[in-house]
Amino acid sequence: MTRDEGRELGARVDELSGRTAADHAAIDALLGRAGQAGRRADAGDAQATQERARIAELERRAETDRSLIADLQADSLSSKEHAANLEEALRTSRRIGAAVGILMCHRTIGEQEAFELLRRASMDTNRKLHVVADDVVSNGDTSGIPVI
Repeated sequence: MTRDEGRELGARVDELSGRTAADHAAIDALLGRAGQAGRRADAGDAQATQERARIAELERRAETDRSLIADLQADSLSSKEHAANLEEALRTSRRIGAAVGILMCHRTIGEQEAFELLRRASMDTNRKLHVVADDVVSNGDTSGIPVI
């Protein structure tokens, strides 16, 4: 090998060594960016897992809230019905009391006897007690009430 060929070969080796070093640097840079991208992907996956857990918890809470709302609505309806029943009971008890008073006055009897007569008239005619009492209060007629 001649000197010129040796120099040429040395220059070629230097050039290839430079390219190899540059390629290694580029590979190292790419590996570094790939590592960063991997860490970002892992962080994204972790965040997505946390978000899915949060969504599941919110859905569980929403279901619990829906159940509580349904229970409260049912309680409210029940309370309204109960209040309506109490109002009706109060209204009918007043009418029954008035009918008892009319019987006591017309027949000169005690409260217990007058109530018993109303109860018996209710059973004999197969009508509710408050309906019999309404008739007595409406027209003051006690002739439909049995005598003791």
